[in-house]
Amino acid sequence: MKHSKAMQFFNIIYPVFLYFTVTVAVLYLIDGFWPQTRAYKLFQQLLTSLAVLPMLYVMYRDKNTKKTVRKKQPLYLAAVMFVTGACFAVAWNTFLGMIKIEEYSASYGQVAQTFYNGKLFLEIFALCIVIPIVEELLYRGIVFKRSADFLGNRPAILLSAVIFGLVHMNLVQFIYASVFGILLAYITDLTGTLTGAVAAHMAANLTSVLSAEKEMFSFLDNGTVVKIQTMVILFGISAVGIWTVYKINSDKI
Repeated sequence: MKHSKAMQFFNIIYPVFLYFTVTVAVLYLIDGFWPQTRAYKLFQQLLTSLAVLPMLYVMYRDKNTKKTVRKKQPLYLAAVMFVTGACFAVAWNTFLGMIKIEEYSASYGQVAQTFYNGKLFLEIFALCIVIPIVEELLYRGIVFKRSADFLGNRPAILLSAVIFGLVHMNLVQFIYASVFGILLAYITDLTGTLTGAVAAHMAANLTSVLSAEKEMFSFLDNGTVVKIQTMVILFGISAVGIWTVYKINSDKI
């Protein structure tokens, strides 16, 4: 039996609202019981992500969320997408920094202070492992898949990316996450699996952590020419990575 359009749209959106409802509930339960340390907010985010992970996995595996059947992906796919995600993230962040988009989003600075607190191990475990898995299950595994069932693949790529950007609730991350979300959804669509998207997401977050805590990309402060050259090289590597995944799956599309 076919559902109405309103019900189909609700089926796409309600997992996001449910995710945030559970998140708020868990935050309420643990708030006041944990010492207000420098890493408090990030540790809260880690706990809420772990709390919603089983729920999202069950929803992802639900029979009502159709799966695209594809052949098994080669083992090196994750490595290709890890490199692709890292290169794209650094290049895209560099571009956004050049146009000074952060000047139009005061809340972005508060987010950065919350996540990057000097606790490197916690940041890597939370931001580079747990949270990418949780977000890929939700936004590509559930929202994108259900959107594709309803709207078709291309509109679903855009819709899931916009939703992914909106939930970050500040201009800088909206622009960054929306564009990056297009890449993640496209790779998910190509491969029929979350492996590549998770790997790329982990790598992107890792570059942010290393940039904030270890100043790994401080050489980009050496001038506009260096930034442009680096962007061209990294976007080029990203394009090769995407083309590689496309060629692997071109006979399965």
